[in-house]
Amino acid sequence: MAAAVRAARCLPSLRGVPAGHFWSRQLAHSAFPAASALSSKTGTLSSVTAEELWKGALAETGAGARKGRGKRSKKKRRKDLNRGQIIGEGHSGFLWPGLNAPLTKNGVVQAIAQRSKEEQEKVEADLFQQREEWDRKRKIKVKRERGWSGNTWGGMSLGPPDPGPNGETYEDFDTRILEVRNVFNMTAKEGRKKSVRVLVAVGNGRGAAGFAIGKATERIDAFRKAKNKAIHYLHYIERYEDHTIFHDISLRFKRTHIKMKKQPRGYGLRCHRAIITICRLIGIKDMYAKVSGSVNMLNLTRGLFQGLSRQETHQQLADKKGLHVVEFREECGPLPIVVASPQGALRKDPEPEEEVPDVRLDWEEVKAAQGMKRSVWAGLKRAAT
Repeated sequence: MAAAVRAARCLPSLRGVPAGHFWSRQLAHSAFPAASALSSKTGTLSSVTAEELWKGALAETGAGARKGRGKRSKKKRRKDLNRGQIIGEGHSGFLWPGLNAPLTKNGVVQAIAQRSKEEQEKVEADLFQQREEWDRKRKIKVKRERGWSGNTWGGMSLGPPDPGPNGETYEDFDTRILEVRNVFNMTAKEGRKKSVRVLVAVGNGRGAAGFAIGKATERIDAFRKAKNKAIHYLHYIERYEDHTIFHDISLRFKRTHIKMKKQPRGYGLRCHRAIITICRLIGIKDMYAKVSGSVNMLNLTRGLFQGLSRQETHQQLADKKGLHVVEFREECGPLPIVVASPQGALRKDPEPEEEVPDVRLDWEEVKAAQGMKRSVWAGLKRAAT
């Protein structure tokens, strides 16, 4: 009872006070605690960024996401909710001069206005349709942008390398992806650290080509590094009549064996898909290649460039031997065609036997040429069922 009396004494006197005065003071005092409570909930220590919200929605954080655990369900994509937004636009449809409406009209400053309900519904419908078109365009893949298969990066084009620091451009070059791999490194501070390694080849289709490796934490950065690095490691590959190699090449690089054969015009490229991609960047149109042993992409690329860059042209062979270099073709019969002549004096004595290259024949090719090659399954009879 005493507490109630003390509380009553603290109340202000109502004599001579206007009717709405007390209620306005009461509302004003009651508004401050709500504002202070609101500010405490959205303070700088408790606020989160859009990036953090998206990480929580897409489950991109945690040890399971970093190490690839969990169900292999369809991956969710983050959306840019600010795309298509105009500052000042909202669901209420207010027109704010200088934001979503012109500031002046006929020299008169515009006042704040509001759209009608029908106009606002039409604006929101147009914005929704525009976003749907953006998402649809993002999902569409043009056929020429695909690589060797629909689910891999191999064979896809990255376009020309970026311009150099002195303004030089490489618009006539094209870059193709050969391999994309995820590699890991165990560190003391960060543990199992993941990075992306990309192998690309670059060429202009006229004999100049090269390859390089780019490594970065993000795949896009690895693409950019590899593309801009490959342009600084170019090889010039000699081509016979701008369509094939000068002679057959057989090489071994580590555990990879490659046999390349010169082919006539119109034969095409019948090789490993990575060799086809590299040959198109070089400008080779007709060639046969057989890969045996290891098909490690890096060793395959290094071995191919090593063999093509070390081939001997007809003119170099004629100058070294001092003899005419001739070629026999099926359409010409026994008539030889001179393809190169020595620039110096012509050799009078015949070529010694020790200088004649010892060509090691492949037994599989000999059997195929003689018609002796047969499948291990030939003549096998199935048991009656």
